[in-house]
Order: sequence, then structure tokens, then C-alpha cells
Amino acid sequence: MNIVIICAFAVVSAIICKSVGNDRSIALVLTLAASAVIFMKAAGSMGGLIAQMRSLFYAQSGTDPEYIRILLKGLGICYITSFASGICRDNGESTLAEQTVLAGKTALLLIILPMLETLIGIVRTLLM
Repeated sequence: MNIVIICAFAVVSAIICKSVGNDRSIALVLTLAASAVIFMKAAGSMGGLIAQMRSLFYAQSGTDPEYIRILLKGLGICYITSFASGICRDNGESTLAEQTVLAGKTALLLIILPMLETLIGIVRTLLM
């Protein structure tokens, strides 16, 4: 993944969206299309990252494989929430963007509850 090319594409896309002027619907479509292209480019390199994370969790640390699943789900929630709230903000809907962030935080908290329970159990056994 060449981050310089992705950033240049994002800047050019933003300039094109600004040059469209008052037609917000065309700017929204262009923003969504550019965002999808950037997401696909970034998602292409996620395979190697996930493989390294699995190796780190499974082989080297001996932790429960469930934790990698929780970590990846949490990461996905963060990316999707950030993407959606950014689009809402770009369209002048800051209240909707904040509600999206709140929903993402709530979903993230629900995902990590099993890990939190395990951590509390470990601390409890250490203190007794």
C-alpha cells in the first residue's frame, strides 16, 4: 500500500468535490466513490496485517484465539464508525455524526465485555 498515492488521490478528490460548487448531491457521490476506492486499496493490505497479528497472538504469546477475533471486530467497528461519521460531518450533519460515534463506542464496549470479564477475574485471583 503506497500511502503517498492514497493521500494524493484523497486531496485531488477533495479538490474536485469543492470545485463542484453548490451541488451537494454530486459532491456526496464523488466523496463516497473516492472513499470506496481508498477503502479497497487499504483493505488489500489487511491480509498481511491480520496474518502477523494471528502469529503474534497464537504462536508467540499463547493467548486465547478469541482475543484476536475481539480485537479485529473492535478495529472494524472503529474504522466503520470513523468513516460514517466523517461522511456525516462532510455533509453538515454534525449531530448525526456524533450519534454515530456514540453508537460505535457502545458497540465497541459490548464487543470487549468478555475480555474485560477475564481481566477482572485475573485481577481478582491476584488479589486473593
